[in-house]
Amino acid sequence: MGMAGFSSIGEFKQALTRDYNRINSSIFASGVVTLKIDVTEDRISMLAVHKRQPALQTLSRENAHIADLADLYLIKAFKKEMKQVLVEEYGLDVVAIFKDYDAVAQLSSTMVLLQKGV
Repeated sequence: MGMAGFSSIGEFKQALTRDYNRINSSIFASGVVTLKIDVTEDRISMLAVHKRQPALQTLSRENAHIADLADLYLIKAFKKEMKQVLVEEYGLDVVAIFKDYDAVAQLSSTMVLLQKGV
């Protein structure tokens, strides 16, 4: 059911890009610099270049541990909202979403594992 309403994988990826940016903007008040999405059978991988928020950059310099905790909870919020969109708007059966962020490289990687192929 995941491709329902989409005429091509490209259209599906464009919609995912819009939703990724919308969710990212709602949490961080900015979109991503670049986003590459790959869809392979039962997995969707997203690699994004982010622009680190000045407040989080300052927090990283002042207290790296607290900045890591902030990143962790922001990632949790992103994953929760992304899963809701993927299930409710795309009809995908999401098994799990894995996400990590490297503040120094300003890169995030998101892997969505699905019950069955897109």
